[in-house]
Amino acid sequence: ARYTQLSIGFTDIEKPFDKSKNLAIFWHIPKCGGGILEQLLSNCIGLVEANKVGSREGHQNDETLTVVTHDGSQYVNVDTTTPNGIEHAKELHLASSGLADVALTSYLYDAASLFTNNGNTVRGKCFTMLRHPIKRAVSIFYYLKETEFGDANLSIFKDMSLEEYARSQWCEENWMVRFLTNEMKGALTEDHLTLAMRVLQNKCFVGLLEEFDASLLRYEMYFNWGKVGDKTKRTECTKMMEQQSDTSDTLHP
Repeated sequence: ARYTQLSIGFTDIEKPFDKSKNLAIFWHIPKCGGGILEQLLSNCIGLVEANKVGSREGHQNDETLTVVTHDGSQYVNVDTTTPNGIEHAKELHLASSGLADVALTSYLYDAASLFTNNGNTVRGKCFTMLRHPIKRAVSIFYYLKETEFGDANLSIFKDMSLEEYARSQWCEENWMVRFLTNEMKGALTEDHLTLAMRVLQNKCFVGLLEEFDASLLRYEMYFNWGKVGDKTKRTECTKMMEQQSDTSDTLHP
């Protein structure tokens, strides 16, 4: 039933991308390079994004869709990174508006609902960036350890070791399987794993953080993004963004 629910919104990746019939949806997994990819797609390739940037400065309450400019890049005035924001985007018919080139979210099942009120004329095309699970878990730990943003709850990580974190209640528990099956609480079974693998295999075009450049090229080819924007500017911008990403990565002991 859940696979059917997802299939209503998302078409299989084996079918070619058609901009008139599909909207690219980036499934954002924490600490898998989604932040830098988001900037590359908007700043370097020149895509119009729907994420959370366009809803800033009071736009989250807008009753009509429009494209706003923020730091030289373009965004649709909705927030697709939260379930409530996705519901609002659905009410404004984001999927069939043609305004966004790509939407970014962690909530695949909520995102599938974006395509249920357009007569099935537009469906989603999922793509994502994966990372070795141990490296991702370590990255999350050091992110929590070094990033507080004034949150007292995060101070508990200051003197915590990686092993202590791995054994603690704070360590993630099957994040990907839960978000791929929409089973956010409770016990998981082999059936959940099977469903998660089926969704990932059939519905999501996969890139690897460890092969970032090659993955970006595959995205451009699959979604025909190589034709977007000025190629020379895009190449220079991509190199600059990747260098920033390399220097901003947390150095782990």
